[in-house]
Amino acid sequence: MVPPYCRSRQGRLYRVLRTSALVAPDRMRFALRAVPIKPDGGDAGLEVTCELDTSFLRDKIAHGQAMPTPEETFERLWQQLRVDVDAQYS
Repeated sequence: MVPPYCRSRQGRLYRVLRTSALVAPDRMRFALRAVPIKPDGGDAGLEVTCELDTSFLRDKIAHGQAMPTPEETFERLWQQLRVDVDAQYS
């Protein structure tokens, strides 16, 4: 589960925004963005993204193979975002 907020090791608080969109006829883009609650001039936050090929996913469905759910994709992005926030703001 992706929480609505996260905190860096130094105590800065970030709102976590999640988005997904079809960016091309055959590409789906998932993104998580950590936006500072108290923005300063130089901190726009961090974003991690993942793009999936929808034709590849349809092929997996047709062959009865396991494929990641959107929630699993966001979980994976959440793990990367936590690492990036800690590395950037430590």
